[in-house]
Amino acid sequence: MAKANTHLTHLEELVLTQGPEGYKMARGFLLELLKSLKGNTGSKIQTSVKWDGAPAIFAGVNPDNGKFFVGTKSIFNKVPKINYTKEDIVKNHGHAPGLVDKLTKALQYLPALNIKNILQGDFMFDDEMIGTTNIDGEPHYKFKPNTIVYAVPVDSELGRQIEQSKFGIVFHTTYDSLDSGASFGADVSGLRRAPGVWFDDAFFTDDTGTVTLTEEEEAEVVRLVKEADTVNERINYEDLPFAFLNIYINSEIKSGSFLDNPEKSFEGFINWYSQRAQKKINNLKSDKGKQRATQNAQQTLQSFNERKDDILNIFEVSRLLFDAKNIFIEKYNNAVYNTKHFVDDGSGDLVASNPEGYVAVDHKGNGIKFVDRLEFSRANFAVDKGEKFTGEISEQEDEFDIGDEDDDPVVDADYPKTVAVVPGAFKPPHKGHLDMVRKYADMADEVVVIISKPTKRGRYLPDGREITSDDSLKIWQVMVSGMPNVSVEASKDHASPITAAYDFIGDKGPLNVGDRAILGASTKDDDWKRWLGAEKYVKNGVKLLDPEKTAVNPTVRASGEPYSATAFRNALGSGAGNKAEIADFVGEENVDDVLSILGLGNVDEMSAAAGGAVAGYAAPLGSGSARPKKKKKKNEYIDISLIDEVIELIMKRGITK
Repeated sequence: MAKANTHLTHLEELVLTQGPEGYKMARGFLLELLKSLKGNTGSKIQTSVKWDGAPAIFAGVNPDNGKFFVGTKSIFNKVPKINYTKEDIVKNHGHAPGLVDKLTKALQYLPALNIKNILQGDFMFDDEMIGTTNIDGEPHYKFKPNTIVYAVPVDSELGRQIEQSKFGIVFHTTYDSLDSGASFGADVSGLRRAPGVWFDDAFFTDDTGTVTLTEEEEAEVVRLVKEADTVNERINYEDLPFAFLNIYINSEIKSGSFLDNPEKSFEGFINWYSQRAQKKINNLKSDKGKQRATQNAQQTLQSFNERKDDILNIFEVSRLLFDAKNIFIEKYNNAVYNTKHFVDDGSGDLVASNPEGYVAVDHKGNGIKFVDRLEFSRANFAVDKGEKFTGEISEQEDEFDIGDEDDDPVVDADYPKTVAVVPGAFKPPHKGHLDMVRKYADMADEVVVIISKPTKRGRYLPDGREITSDDSLKIWQVMVSGMPNVSVEASKDHASPITAAYDFIGDKGPLNVGDRAILGASTKDDDWKRWLGAEKYVKNGVKLLDPEKTAVNPTVRASGEPYSATAFRNALGSGAGNKAEIADFVGEENVDDVLSILGLGNVDEMSAAAGGAVAGYAAPLGSGSARPKKKKKKNEYIDISLIDEVIELIMKRGITK
């Protein structure tokens, strides 16, 4: 089975995550749904209801041993937590009693369904959670698995099914094995109906026969798409700060608005970034570090203002897509089973709500979330999240090593993430390398620079002094000071930058299921082709973005010549007497630090950034702390460091020059 992204993106976010291709996909989804709701049986879109259940439960037979198991997303951990017995559940999840209870019941009831593959579903209720309430004078069963309170008329077919059930789950995703990717949708028609178990797939069914667009609604969808087309044609997507824009937009949603006024949103974006950057600057200890960070922030803000028109247009396009999407959502909301949906306003009173949303899946297996984010964000953030799982779900955060889409179905700024990996020898790093990293920092949530292990044939200054990996690390630390989403590390295992990158994106690397990976490359001389064999090294569940599409244009020197580590080493040969030329490679503000690191100049005080920790990935707004860096484990690939000639050939390509 082909790998699929387990993460669901909001339709209006596609332009921010995939640029023009994302817009094309969003447009296609809207027009295909238009066909579907006009009764066109040839539509290539299938819609599922996004049930607000929790936790996500995996169940099925492990093909490796033929044993039935249950689990959470931790079955995909580096060390999988797979539960075949109750003892396994207690061992793997004993710190979270609420989760243990749910998984134990899943293990008790789900084997009877005769699941042949592996299904993922959302836990909805057990017999201890079912209560009753009167709504408009009619008795209803009610249950609250997460944020939304579900209510079903007692005197209905679904109500009678729930009355006889001790465990309820909605399946929505299928896996052929623990090593395969996810396939959106779950065919439950072949499952055995077992006493005490209520289950369903998540596919949308128009039980009311009313989900049909009026002529006015159809015309409005077409108008919004056409207007979006016009605005989209004006956007230059190249090098836009997508990651920052996406995080900012999510912060708007948390505050209860969504791009109502592009000009106002742009001002808000500038203020948001300024405050974010100032917070980082204030945390730096050295004056030089603060000065560099301030300069970087000012340059970044200047670049935002230079791209104001493009940012305004992408805001407008995103809002137009959002408005078109909500026309469909309103129609779907009128025809979802026989359930009613409420949220607890905190006082115990139930306030009428709509379903969390829907998932549209195309014929290629791409899944898109259709969620009224403004409505659901108000509900989601107004509710005490500690109430989930009878007060014990707070333990779940320690349980999962990877993100759970159910933790926050509205704002996805944290997990999954897009990580750009920029490997190289960097003996030493220079502006050409830095500008490449800067471009990826605008493109991705996180950039990881990997310095390859030295080869037997080292890189030397004219005076015979070797440029070490530690030198490169310290110089990088100076250059990226003030770039909060960039980190630098030196490989201890691999002399080949390519192998080091494969190690990072591979099975034992730090990426999580649902993450997207970018492998750094230049557009010059088809440098991206070095990654043509990368797909086979990528961890299951991680999506590798097309290296050709993510390659960036190289930066050249003022003279028009390309940046070269060899030329930089030659310039360094004259030491402090050649500051002007050295500045061309690292910037005037960094010259003294670089000379000091290499022992080529006398500087009174080295910047703390040169010897201190590198700034890591910044946590999402309001989180209060940075994400801790995960410890890498050694992953063995072909050790080409034993063949100097091959290494030399590899390292002469692209950014390793």
